[in-house]
Amino acid sequence: MNKKSFLAGIMCGIAFGFLSSKAMTENRSKFTSEEILHLIKNTAGANGKVTGSWIMTKPETLNQNSFTYQAYRGGITKIEDNDEKHFEFLADANTGEILEWSIV
Repeated sequence: MNKKSFLAGIMCGIAFGFLSSKAMTENRSKFTSEEILHLIKNTAGANGKVTGSWIMTKPETLNQNSFTYQAYRGGITKIEDNDEKHFEFLADANTGEILEWSIV
């Protein structure tokens, strides 16, 4: 193996590594499902006691208002005015913003 072939192989390896890491970083969510659930429980708990919660661990693709989001689906149960209420939500995996909120 000559020096030129060796250097070409190293350059290809570096380029492949860089492109692979960039692709993996772009596809990764900014928030984990646990972080999203923690944020929502803290926000919802401000005006009632949260008694239960769940969240899907992998984000799903959501098309809403001509935008595409990676979103976590989840739900909480809380006590408001001595009444148990169930809510479901979709939260943006990159920003933490609540995209949908509904009473079940």
